[in-house]
Amino acid sequence: MAARVWIFVLLLVVASPSCAEEMQDAGLEISDEMGEETSDNPSSLILDSSSNDDGKSSSPSFFKRLNTKLDKLLRSFNEKDTNYIEPQHYNFASMIQQTEVFQYMRLKTKAGSTLTMSPDVVFRAGPYFGYKWLFLGYTVDLKNFMKSTEGTYFDLSIYSNQIGLDLYYIENSSNFKIRSLHFQDDIDTLPLEDQRMEALSEQIRGFNIYYITNHKKYSYPAAFSQNTQQKRSAGSALVGIGYSRHKFHLDYNRMKEMFIERLSEESGDAASRERIAHIFDNDDGFEKLDYRSYTLSTGLGYNYVFAHNWLLGASLQAGLSYNVTNTEYKEGFRNIMRNISFNNFSIDTTFRLGLVYNNARWYAGMSSIAHTYNYRTEAFKTSNLYGTVNIYCGINFDIYFKHKRL
Repeated sequence: MAARVWIFVLLLVVASPSCAEEMQDAGLEISDEMGEETSDNPSSLILDSSSNDDGKSSSPSFFKRLNTKLDKLLRSFNEKDTNYIEPQHYNFASMIQQTEVFQYMRLKTKAGSTLTMSPDVVFRAGPYFGYKWLFLGYTVDLKNFMKSTEGTYFDLSIYSNQIGLDLYYIENSSNFKIRSLHFQDDIDTLPLEDQRMEALSEQIRGFNIYYITNHKKYSYPAAFSQNTQQKRSAGSALVGIGYSRHKFHLDYNRMKEMFIERLSEESGDAASRERIAHIFDNDDGFEKLDYRSYTLSTGLGYNYVFAHNWLLGASLQAGLSYNVTNTEYKEGFRNIMRNISFNNFSIDTTFRLGLVYNNARWYAGMSSIAHTYNYRTEAFKTSNLYGTVNIYCGINFDIYFKHKRL
């Protein structure tokens, strides 16, 4: 997975407009202008593959044709209508950012019992430093500055004019807390609220990649990475694919003992304890869950320029996901295709919201991204929400010398 990430980042480096321009300035691009110059210089005819010894013209060399096609492809990734999008004119940027990480999980059984859990919100802050397209930084947990945390949260979003990529990895070990609990029987579950759910652990990892159709007028980076400025309001359709793997482990006996102990302490009689224990007699199969999700998504994004240098951006993508359990995955692709079930389909979503002030040199704002995942069987349904909220301010500096600002 790490190797794929680095390969994609390398492609983004090559695809960046600054990289293409630097290659051209350094003479690494064989352009039509070079061909015209060589025709005026007799000594250069030896190096010109477009002519032969008889003076007859021939087709361009393979490398020249390949270079021309690659140049067109790389430039197409960053084509902009400058009436709508103002490019970035600075080499460097620095920023201070605070990040809030939140998560929410809901489990509903066939019997009608519902359990809602979430970890405490994680507050992180730290400095970032950027060079052209590359932005690196480090944040620390403000609530547990000198303590080790039981949760791991990694969320990376890369935005270009034409293509966007989300990478995420979440791991929680015994740091969920019960926020609400409801049984069909008339049982007071208030004593369990805000108690640590040490019986549950989870791991989620995956990616989303999507294509921005109206990328010449609509800028994702303007709203979510401040690499450009949206000058006029515009929107775009979005299409993409995604993959994620979800692992959940529930120590059922440990959860049962905890619930019975807490709830029976309140009731204080053996009959109530027996009635509470009866709720857990049926195993709904959630003790160990491991599945992969394959997603096709589509959606809309819109950037609203409501004042000079101000931008409000939002996008929503809905994905049709097909969920495959680890057992089905091991049986092979043919078996999966033979046993396609409607119950394995789910609707997952990704929502983004950004508010930013950017005058090309200074910028500040807020951005948020939230992912939802759903899974169901005949015995239970799960819904999982994971997201981040970023508040930031920063400065761009070291302007490109070739750009003349008015």
